[in-house]
Amino acid sequence: MSSDPDLWIALAQLEPQQRAALLLSTLEGYTHPEIGQILGVPAGTVSSWLSRTKERLRVLLGDDAQ
Repeated sequence: MSSDPDLWIALAQLEPQQRAALLLSTLEGYTHPEIGQILGVPAGTVSSWLSRTKERLRVLLGDDAQ
């Protein structure tokens, strides 16, 4: 499992809106439509961002990040 510094470094490498969507989803528990409303994008865009962002984090943090 990755250490906290590794996670923060990986999060810093994400696009700002994708990072915001991830944090709103995982830490705050917002739904995709709610995140879309907050960020001013469709819920489908949020879903795409989250999918790509999670895959990017897997790459950045290694296979054990799943």
